[in-house]
Amino acid sequence: MKNTTAYTILALAISLFLVNGCTKDQKDQEHSSSESPKEYEGLLISPDSVLKHIEDQLAFGPRNPSSIGHSETMKYLLAYLSTKADTAFLQPFSATVYGKTHEMANIIASFSPEKKDRVLLCAHWDTRPFADEDKDELLRSKPILGANDGASGVAVLMEIANILSKQKPELGIDIILLDGEDLGLSGDLEGFFQGSKYLAVNYPIQKPRYGILLDLVGDSQAEFRYEPVSKQAHSVLVDAVWTIAKKRNSPYFIHENGNSVSDDHVILNQHGIRTINIIDVNLVGNIDPNPRRQYWHTSGDTMVNISSQTLADIGNVLLEFLFTTSQDVF
Repeated sequence: MKNTTAYTILALAISLFLVNGCTKDQKDQEHSSSESPKEYEGLLISPDSVLKHIEDQLAFGPRNPSSIGHSETMKYLLAYLSTKADTAFLQPFSATVYGKTHEMANIIASFSPEKKDRVLLCAHWDTRPFADEDKDELLRSKPILGANDGASGVAVLMEIANILSKQKPELGIDIILLDGEDLGLSGDLEGFFQGSKYLAVNYPIQKPRYGILLDLVGDSQAEFRYEPVSKQAHSVLVDAVWTIAKKRNSPYFIHENGNSVSDDHVILNQHGIRTINIIDVNLVGNIDPNPRRQYWHTSGDTMVNISSQTLADIGNVLLEFLFTTSQDVF
């Protein structure tokens, strides 16, 4: 009897352990398969809202430094972010490029500024002062509207700011809109990246653990591949973001290496701020074989190329990263 009872008790204990173990595993699987954790459930990017953010920017016309559109857009962006972030301010600076001095400003918005552990999200808000890649020679000296090259990344960050005004993740978030990115002549990197160059050596707030740059993120057929400079700077961060995109069945994040590109993230990395770039890199240099997608640095960079679904998709990938994974990436 004693032996039989002991075996019975042991069998019951094993059964309870197995039941509880299966229940826990099942719960873990349910949690891991959820598209959004409970704390930000329902807080998703609105495709209509993010598309309107691009339209609002384009309504000011070209936003190249020293233009009316530039000064008016700066006021608009600062006013918007001031209603969403805990703090928002301008970081003014001047730079002389090809003999002309421009007054510019990075636009900085911080969420939970008291937190030491922070994530940087950035994009450039200026537009190119000349459409030097245009097939029409008469248009090459005119500034571009920059629906994708400038406005798209800004629009995604504006809508993320809207979400963060309702719910914040564990880490502090800084959204920085960089000025003077596109002032350079083709082949002359010295003229480009004025805002990131100034920010990197005059960082006005707590520096982040890492940064994510958005550039050319609005095309209806966007393809975001691993960018080599980004992989070298922070491969763990690249893998984390692309893994979330895969989990969400994003059609835009391609899990293969793309071309490297000179952009604001290069400057930030050179100054110790590990930053990756999410960019539709085949647009750069107009190397994409699709004729519709050959509008980089031309007058064709307009709303006709933009998709609200692309914008919402990348925004939601970033939101899920911020709320579920950002604190685990170092």
